[in-house]
Amino acid sequence: MPKAYFVNKREAARAFNSDDDDDDKLEQLDLEATYQKDMVLFCIDAGPSMHRIDPTANTSPLYSALKAAASLMQKKLISSPHDHVGVLIFNCAETLFRSAKPGEYYKGSYELQSVRQVNVPDTYNLKALLHEAEHDPKHLQTILPPAEKQMRIDWALANAGVAMVVAANAGSKRVFWITDNDDPHPMSVDPKATKARRACLDKMDEFSKIGVRIEPFFINPNQPGFTGASQASGSNLMRGFEINKFYADVFSHYDNDLEDDEDSAYLRRLPKGFGRTAAEQLKGQEVKRSLWDSAVRFQELENDIATRETPKRVVFNIRFELAALDPPPAPSAEGSEANGEGAKLPQARTRGRKWQIGVKGYSLVSRTTKGNPVKVIVDDDCGELKEVVTHQHYIDVNSGQPLSKEQVIPAFQFGTSSSLRGQVTFTPQELRSIKTFGMLPCLKLIGFRDKDELLKFEWNVKHAYFIYPSDMEWKGSRKTFAALLQSMVKKGKVGLGLFMPRQNVVPVFVAIVPQEEELDEEGQQLVAPGMHIITLPYADDVRDIPTNLLHTEDANYTQIDKAIAFIERYQKKQPFNPNHYPNPSLNHHYQVLMATAFQEPLPETPTDLAVPQYGTIRKRTAHLIQAWHDEINGDPRLSMVSAAASKQPKTSTSVRKTSFEDDTEIMGLWEKGKLSAYTVEELKSVCEFYRLDKKGRKGDLLVRIDEHIRKMSK
Repeated sequence: MPKAYFVNKREAARAFNSDDDDDDKLEQLDLEATYQKDMVLFCIDAGPSMHRIDPTANTSPLYSALKAAASLMQKKLISSPHDHVGVLIFNCAETLFRSAKPGEYYKGSYELQSVRQVNVPDTYNLKALLHEAEHDPKHLQTILPPAEKQMRIDWALANAGVAMVVAANAGSKRVFWITDNDDPHPMSVDPKATKARRACLDKMDEFSKIGVRIEPFFINPNQPGFTGASQASGSNLMRGFEINKFYADVFSHYDNDLEDDEDSAYLRRLPKGFGRTAAEQLKGQEVKRSLWDSAVRFQELENDIATRETPKRVVFNIRFELAALDPPPAPSAEGSEANGEGAKLPQARTRGRKWQIGVKGYSLVSRTTKGNPVKVIVDDDCGELKEVVTHQHYIDVNSGQPLSKEQVIPAFQFGTSSSLRGQVTFTPQELRSIKTFGMLPCLKLIGFRDKDELLKFEWNVKHAYFIYPSDMEWKGSRKTFAALLQSMVKKGKVGLGLFMPRQNVVPVFVAIVPQEEELDEEGQQLVAPGMHIITLPYADDVRDIPTNLLHTEDANYTQIDKAIAFIERYQKKQPFNPNHYPNPSLNHHYQVLMATAFQEPLPETPTDLAVPQYGTIRKRTAHLIQAWHDEINGDPRLSMVSAAASKQPKTSTSVRKTSFEDDTEIMGLWEKGKLSAYTVEELKSVCEFYRLDKKGRKGDLLVRIDEHIRKMSK
């Protein structure tokens, strides 16, 4: 079951001000509090043409649309389990609307699945429906029969709006409109065509006000293998889907092909790497594909899901202190008369006599794990699995009485003594004050340094944060941040700051690295402007290189040249891109979970793309590596080092050391009376084997071992 998290600022602030000192819980709370869900509603046409069977694939366009919905739901279970997905069938003879009351919707729509959080049962039911349609292509026509009369599109849009409004709030609301009927209200046949078009435009205005975006997926009826036509649908099979007949003005998508997209800057661009895939997929087809075409959109949606990154969530929302301002001079009598009340600095950015702005921080890199399994029990009454709730209680060891949280205080042990004098106690408030030095969550700018002086590769303590300005609490933050960013980039400087992202954490020194905006040739943003917060180590965190590694022999020029020869063969032309290397263990784990949940065959072991290509490496570099080894082994300095090492006297670590792991061996030595010939350390290993006390001299150890073996012999 999903856990409940705070979602408003007051409750989150109350949680931060509590006595709970669990940093991990606070981090999780802050992450979830700012998470923006994605809400998707598949609005699919069930008209006669959508049930037309393709003789080649033995499936219908309606089947393809439902399959895309099932694929999206299944992959969101892993990538975005908090998102909401729904499926609404319009132009259907049956009417079913579970999420709304009668009178709140129009007839002709079948709510196959209401808009709610993705879950296994809904996904399983939809996949089961598709499985039955694979065995019986006409099964969907039986379950979702087409309406005898074309449903008004504005009514279908209104029903889609009802389904989206009754669902939970989300940061992104989208309706995937899927149909193959390019003229549902032909002007020559339908007398209410003009009225329907105006009503659709009104509905689109309502969608814009509530933040709902319509994304069309228009199916070209002139698909290879489709035969026959539905004259009632108004589609022209010879010319394909003609968007200009009806949907162009409604959805503001016009019949511009992909090849002519250079002059249409306002149209939606294809994602990176998609152009080649689309060209290969559409190769040989005479009909030109447009951005609204389902053949393009379904492939684009599939690629977007396959390469879906972890959502970028706000980790912290703090103030960025740029400087501490001096108090303004007392206004003189003349100045007061000339300037009225005297000069005052804008308080929006100088609250508390500090020049500060608001910034939000994002974690761009976070290690994805499998997560912890949930502990459940089987309910005997209903036979369902229910999650076990864990409660933690403190109990007095001596009396056995339960203790309250206020009675338990942290203590630190100094020295080896366990007496009360060797323990120092603090109250939670004192411990928090010591930990944070009395500092409140913020980012303080201390100064500027050159990039080479402040950043070293080995000073990588943890992953960096990315900050971006916010005008929510301090107006003018974006302008001030932009000016500071441009100045740092122009002068080539890096900021040094003191960083405390939230309460109950130790402040750290950080490097504030500016990042300038980068655009491609078409004006699309490649890199967002902002600043990276890189954590710097304290003096206690720095470790020196072992001294024995600092006094090594230098390689000669011949050895260096032979090493360069095979290193060049190892070099990859393209830079490392983590998007090309999915975690094989993590993906296999999720595939097994999905296969088990949906009662499908277990997947095979996935291919690990990170495994080196040993065959290619051996073929290209084996002879070069062998030549380098021969050169190293022939170095006379190597034989001198080996001879010097053989002449060194034996140290204490080279003395015989026995580890007893067999009771028979110990008993044999005891019977022969040879245990006394062993050292104290070896006798301690015997005591460790028998779980005996290892304290004392050699005589004490021998007596203890002898008594234990005699007791065992009886």
